[in-house]
Amino acid sequence: MSSPLENGSGLLKAGDYTLEVMEIRSEVTGKTVDLRGLITNFEIYEDFFSPYLTAKLYVVDSFNFPERLPITGQETVRIKFKPDLDAIKPVELVFRVYKLDGHKLGDNAKSQSYTLHLMSTGGFLNYSQFCGYSVKGTTSNMVQTIFEKHFPESVWKDRLFIEPSTENYSFVLSGSYTPFKAISWLAGKAYSEKGNAYTPYFFYETLDGYCYKSLSKIIEDGKASSQRYVYMPPNMGLAEDQVDRIQFPTSLPPRYHKVLKLDDLGRFDKASNIQTGTISSRLLVHDIVRKEQRYSQFFEADVFSDKPKTGTEPLFKAERGDANGVLDTGAAFYYLPSTPFTVYRDLYPIADNFQNESIFLKHKHHVGSVLSHKVAVMVFGDSRRRVGDVVTLDISRVQSDSFLDPSVSDKNLGGEYMITSVKHEFNKSYMCKYELTKTCMGV
Repeated sequence: MSSPLENGSGLLKAGDYTLEVMEIRSEVTGKTVDLRGLITNFEIYEDFFSPYLTAKLYVVDSFNFPERLPITGQETVRIKFKPDLDAIKPVELVFRVYKLDGHKLGDNAKSQSYTLHLMSTGGFLNYSQFCGYSVKGTTSNMVQTIFEKHFPESVWKDRLFIEPSTENYSFVLSGSYTPFKAISWLAGKAYSEKGNAYTPYFFYETLDGYCYKSLSKIIEDGKASSQRYVYMPPNMGLAEDQVDRIQFPTSLPPRYHKVLKLDDLGRFDKASNIQTGTISSRLLVHDIVRKEQRYSQFFEADVFSDKPKTGTEPLFKAERGDANGVLDTGAAFYYLPSTPFTVYRDLYPIADNFQNESIFLKHKHHVGSVLSHKVAVMVFGDSRRRVGDVVTLDISRVQSDSFLDPSVSDKNLGGEYMITSVKHEFNKSYMCKYELTKTCMGV
């Protein structure tokens, strides 16, 4: 039986959680309804490639709230939950309803079921805001300016994490760009360091807030709070001393560190790696202002030893002769018309905006490497895990005589991964589905 110090109830089952708040408020009428007794289950999603959180609530309703509240797509939903463990603090989130679907009437016409689709408040307000103004300096300062200009402090105050960047740009943000689209566009031009130390920036939202960070910093921070999980199929022969070697952190019971289901979504795709410039590439720039051409090349080997990574081996190895065509000239080709000159000189001496040219090929490589190797795992819910966290998978070696091998983990399937999406599922129990990626090969 679990220790009373370990959990809130003293009778913990794996996946237990407490839902302290689940309420919907009409912004039109001011009415509030407690949804905790009406939902059958709900899901919260965070994604490395999404600037806002989303959620789904599955409702069974005999009070006709779509009419009586009413629910029209302008409602605020507050959620506060936590695993039933004293060591973990509650998570508090605010969403806005943007869609209702899956509407079904009960057979006796006295109840109905429907699904409420939610997005975080910043994402909801983003769609009614547009840029159309000039910014200058570093992209990190531009991001701060965009949030302050377009969103109330309640959206971003103490929930905006920006890694300082070191560029010096002068841009006009298109009037057709929403704030989040503008920030995502800026992320493609951002850097904290150049040369082989360059890594791209990403803009995304976690349960803690909005992040504008470089891949290098994301992996560094992710490893600082790394979690370990183990996958052991029940019919796989493992010696007792092998199982005993797997040590789990003490903040959660061991059952919270076991993978319940594992799906390999994609081990590699060399054809795609070659075509998208992840392995090697060439860039031809046509400078319209200077009436000149500039040519540059990129090779994975140039940055491999310097890049922060999960995994240990390069995506492409050059031990065979057929690799020469890929590695000697750069397999992917890009053409970039350029008009870099800006007339803004008086108070902030920016003469050119061509800095993006120097990181263009490296950006293609790093973003492509994030998408290379994917695994999905299902575990018992842990609300402390975030997109960008690094986890270590121990996966028993897949071979008929695996019980003879003293190694616990398969080097190909196991090892370090970065979380690129989290699906928090709440039903009778709280589960998490992680999509994980390696930025390099395991073997």
